[in-house]
Amino acid sequence: MPLHTLMKWGPFRLDALGLVTLIGAEEVNQAVGSLVGSKYTVFLPLLGQYFITGNQFTESISGFTLYNLTDAITTTTIAGWFSRWLRSQDLKTSTTAFEWTVLSKDKQRREGKGLSLTLGSVIAGILLVLTTLIGDWWGISNSIALVVSVFVRWYLVQENNYGLDKSCEEACYRSNTPQMTYRVKVLVTLDDGKMVTIYAPRGLVIGGFLRKPKPVNRKYYTWTRRLGWFFFGIHAIALGQCSLVTQLVTVAILVSSTWLVVRRYGCNEFNIGSSISIQQIPRMSEEVDRRLWAYAKLQPTPDEEESLLDWNLLPRKVNKSWWTEYEHTKQSLRRPFQEKIYVSSCSSVRSDSELS
Repeated sequence: MPLHTLMKWGPFRLDALGLVTLIGAEEVNQAVGSLVGSKYTVFLPLLGQYFITGNQFTESISGFTLYNLTDAITTTTIAGWFSRWLRSQDLKTSTTAFEWTVLSKDKQRREGKGLSLTLGSVIAGILLVLTTLIGDWWGISNSIALVVSVFVRWYLVQENNYGLDKSCEEACYRSNTPQMTYRVKVLVTLDDGKMVTIYAPRGLVIGGFLRKPKPVNRKYYTWTRRLGWFFFGIHAIALGQCSLVTQLVTVAILVSSTWLVVRRYGCNEFNIGSSISIQQIPRMSEEVDRRLWAYAKLQPTPDEEESLLDWNLLPRKVNKSWWTEYEHTKQSLRRPFQEKIYVSSCSSVRSDSELS
């Protein structure tokens, strides 16, 4: 059968435009917005591209609260990438704890993208060759628009990663205040009510967790978004006009690629950008999934306990049975848990309590 006959093949109609603009958009927003890279999926075309072009993947998510015990500060405004990363961890217990590190410039990672670029090129090439062979000019336009959308997404995400790296590096290594490198104790409650404990340099908390990353090249970032909107329009029009075969192949590519991205295939959840490294602190064998244990593992000072009381995270002192159990648990965990906390590779990182 000549390939040109595929251009006229159409036993049914497909609303491909509705599929690629409505399905999977929120999932893509969540996966891409966490700023975690992948060895395989960086250059694959995705559904819901308008979420990326519209910069919605960087927006904050309501319902999160950060408690900085060391500095007695609480806020409900945290960076969008951080809230999306926390969501993606699928936390099962309230005693989960992470140690975050900001690497110095000489220790930063250099991750290759050759494999992902090759995979993306092969997929784009297949679609482009197919549409050329069957003479589907609308399909060719659709293929080109998809390729451009991939590079738009790659650039926007890369700029946010660069901005995050720069902010954290300046806070931890270029700041004139050495306190920025000291490790602080942080509790975060998620929008689903779960809680997580984080130990991180103060500079990372201020420059990374609380502030939206600023793209390094703001002008190019804005023009790239405009380019993305232009080619998204071309994609929307061309997909509605191209042959059924092209529509089916396009939808198959978009759905399968999006599934891989949403499933976080090839992602290292504990590396963000080139300077942020994360380690999960192992659970203790006797650990109980209760917030009492989460607080006890923090080994809070009297001042920090006062802050927890003010934030209504601890019950009042009249609850004597709870406080008795808490003090007992806190005492029993004092040495074994502290030995499990990883030492951050951020230079001169110490907790404020260790300075006194």
